[in-house]
Amino acid sequence: MQTIKRILETEAIFSDDNQHRYLLKKTWAKDKQAITIITMYPHYDGVLNIDLTTQLIMNKVSEMDGFGSIHFVNLYSNITTPINLKHLENAYDKHTDIQIMKAVKESDEVILAWGAYAKKPVVQSRVNEVIEMLKPHKKKVKQLINPETNEIMHPLNPKARQKWKLI
Repeated sequence: MQTIKRILETEAIFSDDNQHRYLLKKTWAKDKQAITIITMYPHYDGVLNIDLTTQLIMNKVSEMDGFGSIHFVNLYSNITTPINLKHLENAYDKHTDIQIMKAVKESDEVILAWGAYAKKPVVQSRVNEVIEMLKPHKKKVKQLINPETNEIMHPLNPKARQKWKLI
């Protein structure tokens, strides 16, 4: 019989008013590579209350073996706006972009996983802004791809729960 203990360190950066979560970082092996995942927006604080997207990403990345930490960042950082108002006023601010770029610089790989929702016109301009910011780091940027449509998918997509196709 053996007892296995692991420590999962969680770090989160919030705005002073707790309206925005800019970064959620989960570390379990500091000697391994870091990965950044960019999705749409955070649902919870992510420190103790973990949503399904965070859990699915944790499971897949931990299976990848080479990684020991995940930086979770989002196109939109506001966690308190009702879902139907997510893309309106105060959905993100300058600190959102600062933390996205800080996470990207600290990571060995970046995965775009914001899903088909990002094709909506109200979201497309934000996607274009982030893609432009990422250009200097394009060698380490990959997309989580839906194998049926060859488009970026979200980790909640049933296809993503089977296997991650990264290109």
